[in-house]
Amino acid sequence: MKTPWLVNGKLANLYLLYGTERHLLEEWEREIVKAALPDGERFDYMKIDLNDQPLDAVLDEAETVPFLSDYRVVVAKPATFLTGAKDKKTHNVDRLAEYVLQPADYAVVVLIVEAEKLDERKKIVKRLKDRATVLEAKKPTPEELFRFTMDTVNDKGYRMERPAIERLIFLTGEMWGTLAHELDKLMLYAGDHPTIELADVDLLVPRTLEDNVFQLTDYLMKRQLEPAIRLIRDLEKQGQEILALLGLMARQYRMMLLSKRLAEQGYGERQIASKVGAHPYAIKLALQSGKRFTFAQLEQALIAITTTDEGMKTGRGDKRILFDSLIVRLATL
Repeated sequence: MKTPWLVNGKLANLYLLYGTERHLLEEWEREIVKAALPDGERFDYMKIDLNDQPLDAVLDEAETVPFLSDYRVVVAKPATFLTGAKDKKTHNVDRLAEYVLQPADYAVVVLIVEAEKLDERKKIVKRLKDRATVLEAKKPTPEELFRFTMDTVNDKGYRMERPAIERLIFLTGEMWGTLAHELDKLMLYAGDHPTIELADVDLLVPRTLEDNVFQLTDYLMKRQLEPAIRLIRDLEKQGQEILALLGLMARQYRMMLLSKRLAEQGYGERQIASKVGAHPYAIKLALQSGKRFTFAQLEQALIAITTTDEGMKTGRGDKRILFDSLIVRLATL
């Protein structure tokens, strides 16, 4: 993983970490603390919960000269006062604004808030963006997740082929923290075996609802009615609503139709993914599945799904009966 917390190869005295990717925020926090206190010395390390303690406590610690280390490290979160959300405490933001202008050169202060955006209208936010090292932990791209996975498995002495990595990224919903957790699990399972296989991913990584709908669609295409019904009943037992399943099925058939059309026009998988607004791996599956159908059959399927949806929403029949009738019809296209 890159080291964006280093400025010209050096630690900054003041950091602001924000964003929705908790795993990244935690990783950056760990790495900054590790870089400031490489010997693991915790006497000069303080972690403050801003829900319980005031901002003054953070600044008091920051202005305390380190005892055994080069730096006094102070981590404070959640810095909700930097967002538009209501804070649990009233903080002395004016004192922080003054500190930002001339932070102690022996201190490393890390302010963290798990939020999609900061309140740009606030003077303190503008000053931090101007004077501090500000890092946003935003949703990664599939390419970033692919590189992260490759680097992680290679560093640990394992190999993982592209299909297995793509499958893993898809099943973990492009969430960095979930991906890292599942990777640890896969490497532990692999043990002395040098390669993490696609079969290992399918065995150990939980299926998402979207992936289950892919599987359902695959059963229907192969006219495998019994496993399709069994999968539907299992999803219902897990609390999935029939209308939600119907919506995902409509999305899947629509994706197959659009992908098939765009592919015939000469577009590649990534171009199609960008146009359709879907994960490249989902487009790959849609293209593979779409080959089994003509355009007319896919259009018939979408008409049948739309008709069933209208019947359910207008009360023209029992939802279960309407849905099961649709499944039979799709399996016999």
